[in-house]
Amino acid sequence: MAQELVIAYYDSSDNTAKQAQWQALLAPLLGPFKMVGLGDAAAETAQIALVWSPPQERLAQLSQLQLIISLGQGVDHLLSRTSQHKSALPESAHIVRLVDPNMSHALSQWVILNILDHYREGRHYRAYRAEKSFIQRPQLETAGLPVAVYGMGAIGQFIASQLAMLGFDVHGWSRTKRDFGAQITAYHGRDGFHQMLSCCHCHVCILPLTAETEALFSAEIFEAMPAGSLFINGGRGKQVVEADLLAAIQSGHLGGAALDVFAVEPLPSSHPFWDEPKITLWPHVAAQTNPKTAAKQVAAAITAVLAGKVPDNRVDPERGY
Repeated sequence: MAQELVIAYYDSSDNTAKQAQWQALLAPLLGPFKMVGLGDAAAETAQIALVWSPPQERLAQLSQLQLIISLGQGVDHLLSRTSQHKSALPESAHIVRLVDPNMSHALSQWVILNILDHYREGRHYRAYRAEKSFIQRPQLETAGLPVAVYGMGAIGQFIASQLAMLGFDVHGWSRTKRDFGAQITAYHGRDGFHQMLSCCHCHVCILPLTAETEALFSAEIFEAMPAGSLFINGGRGKQVVEADLLAAIQSGHLGGAALDVFAVEPLPSSHPFWDEPKITLWPHVAAQTNPKTAAKQVAAAITAVLAGKVPDNRVDPERGY
């Protein structure tokens, strides 16, 4: 008799509705299976874990685990624990990340929204409205504005293509040499990073969090950006030295920032970002996982692993993505 398929679920919240939604969406694709909370005793027999930011060490207790699926594009919430807790992940389990076109679409909209809001001076016009002042500001020139996209994976490439369609001069950086087509100027490696940094006036981070990208955006990097630049972070909070970003904005060197991710989340109420009007704050909502659009990808990964195959979008723990 075949072993019952058990999926352990955790999304870092107490909302069981999402677990029930995943159960309902996966059932027609996988057939009969049991979905249980990661902390339940029944999870000890799970072959699959569908998780976001699970409790430390818990996954290591699941001896039958064959596959860990991140409920999002990023996997640092899993891999960051292995550096401090060597047994945090079962070595035999595949790790996969979601690469959902719906997330690419959502994140591209978030990036475009923040770029247009900044350069069409939405902050100033909202302040005028609050004062009931009918004031017009000179329109800033944005046609051909050089925009840098750091991280040209599936999401980064989609964002870059959407920005190019809007008439921006788009530059894209990747770790190794790649060709992104005629609409996007490609850069790679350390030299390429610094070249792109100095020639663009809007900087969009979509990088994964790795040992190389942690604290990447520091005072030195912000200083290398042209005066008045806009910085947008939809990657990971720990990629930014937050005190350096605040200093660059308050000194007037940077024109502003839009942030969806932070070193500590939720962002503490005492954090100085809350009091800086030139920083637009979002509570990690730029691209939320949509079970309806991601279910087929999750089911395909599970089916592949149970058949002894390597799933798509498999993560290399050494590389970090």
